[in-house]
Order: sequence, then C-alpha cells, then structure tokens
Amino acid sequence: MIDDLPQFEPIPLRSEEENQEEEIFYPRWRCFCCQDSGLVAQDLVHLIMPQYNPDRDKWVLCQAVHCDASKRWENVPIENFDTRFIPSICQKLDLINREQWRNSVKQQINIRQLAKKRKMPGSSERTENDNREVEQRKQEIEANDYEE
Repeated sequence: MIDDLPQFEPIPLRSEEENQEEEIFYPRWRCFCCQDSGLVAQDLVHLIMPQYNPDRDKWVLCQAVHCDASKRWENVPIENFDTRFIPSICQKLDLINREQWRNSVKQQINIRQLAKKRKMPGSSERTENDNREVEQRKQEIEANDYEE
C-alpha cells in the first residue's frame, strides 16, 4: 500500500543562496512575557514555578500592564487560569525575556562576524563556474585517494 504513494521533491520557497544570508531574527512582540499569546511563556513560568506542568496545571494568564493579548481568553472562565502572576511579576518576566533575546541576537551577530573572519580568502568571490571547478578537483583528488 505504501508503494502506491507518489514521491515528490520538495518545492523550496527560497533559493539556497537566499537561505545562506538570512537576517537575524528578533521578535516584534509587544509583550515578551506572553509573546503576545495572553499566556505567560512556559520557560518564564518555570522561573517562578519550577514544577509547572502545562498538561496538568492551570495556564498562567499574562497580566502585564502594557499587554492586552489576554483579552483573547475573555470567553474562557477565569477558573481555568492561574492569575497569581500580578502585573509587576509579568513586567519583570517581560524584561528578563527581552534581555535574553538581546543577548541571543548579540551572540548571533558575534558568530556571524567570526565566521566571516574565518572564511577562506576569495571564497565569497567565486563564480558558479569556479565552484564547479573546485568540486571537480575535489572529486578527482578523492578518486585518486580511493585508488591508492
């Protein structure tokens, strides 16, 4: 039965060349406490409740002053949510997550800069034809090594 299924090649949204120089992602959330979901992000919940289990425990409602994302949960009875994360706690969690994202972006920038420094001289100026020649030489060398 599985043999009857057709086989497809994936259809890329972007070319390989576009994927190589991706921009560094930084979220555009208004609230980093809940990531604009209305529910406090689980990794942040674990900072305050290490034993938190989202499959067992009540969802933690974001109550940050600047956040209105929790309004999407207005039609769900309040008894389904843990509301102990008062606005000041949510604000602190928001600041913690913003700082984590800033550090992550700094680290990605540093890694990218280091990778550019370590790049082989002239490798970024290669044409498609140059790349084919390099690949052909590599295959010839590997074939010679294999024969010996």
